[in-house]
Amino acid sequence: MTFFCEREETDSEIKIILKPHSLYVMLLMLAVWLINELVLHSMPVTQIIMPMFIIFMVIRFFSLVKVQKEVLVAMKQGKVQTTGSKFSFSSPFTYTISK
Repeated sequence: MTFFCEREETDSEIKIILKPHSLYVMLLMLAVWLINELVLHSMPVTQIIMPMFIIFMVIRFFSLVKVQKEVLVAMKQGKVQTTGSKFSFSSPFTYTISK
């Protein structure tokens, strides 16, 4: 899914860019849940947010499994370079795998 990561392939390398959007969405859902638990004490909001959070985490996990397997194989071969930060929109975390 392009919401979680982006893959660019050339003749000499593969670039996998992990986008920070999903991380911030998860943090936002956690913040809303905590505010609800500590301040509002509204059970209907909790019954909506927590299942959405869990479903979102599962979708993100299974979307990134293929990417992580590819990166682990390349790491064992010593062909991976990483750049960026997982929190940065301007310089997102990027795996560069040389062929």
